[in-house]
Amino acid sequence: MFVILAVSFAACSNDSALKMQIEAGKKVCPISLGMAGKLTSMDYDSDNRQVKFVFTVNREVMNVADIRKDASIAKESMKLSLSKGDLHKLLKMMVDADASLKVIYKNKGSKDEFELVLSPEELKEIYENPMSEEDTDRLLLANSIKAEQHRLPSSIDRGLKVVDVKDTGDNVVYTCEVDENLYEIITMEESKEELKDNMRKMLKDRSMRQQAKILSKLNKGFVYEYVGQPSGKKVIISFSPEELGQIVGKNK
Repeated sequence: MFVILAVSFAACSNDSALKMQIEAGKKVCPISLGMAGKLTSMDYDSDNRQVKFVFTVNREVMNVADIRKDASIAKESMKLSLSKGDLHKLLKMMVDADASLKVIYKNKGSKDEFELVLSPEELKEIYENPMSEEDTDRLLLANSIKAEQHRLPSSIDRGLKVVDVKDTGDNVVYTCEVDENLYEIITMEESKEELKDNMRKMLKDRSMRQQAKILSKLNKGFVYEYVGQPSGKKVIISFSPEELGQIVGKNK
């Protein structure tokens, strides 16, 4: 009987500690999560032992529409968020209290949302298997590629559209179809150095810089294939991991 009472008391104590931490966290929301977006609000339902997070996501990194097509994006991203910093400390408290987690993802300025629920067992699994820095970079890259794939084909200009994005192991490859009624592939081939200079500037932009930095750290290159339609002729612009490191800086 004493053992049962002791376990019951410990569960109640952990539940109270979690509730107090959530109340403290509510006062500092919203919390920036960098490129991913921000944690807009948090709450705790003590009756059902469930923590609730509301995330406003950055569409450049993750879109609710993309999450709805592939829920693994949300789950893997949440695993990433819970693996570091203050959220990792909060994760331990959720595990100790045997609580679940409900996460609601929202696009900024939109009512569109997606709901993800992680059970106490799933949270314990995440806590007991923390992600290394390399694991984190690989997950960030994989999620970024998944999100972009869901938006394909994507028009970047008249007569130019990205039709494929993939990780081949050594490189991340973007394939762009070129309408040869508007552009001459031969001319693009003759202007490869100019195209590469323009792309070098693009890789320094906020939208691409993070991915380029991760690629360099993972020793992967970046390749952009222009494919003429209907000829099928290609112009390939490539950057080695070393070039990417020089452009964005591995440790910046």
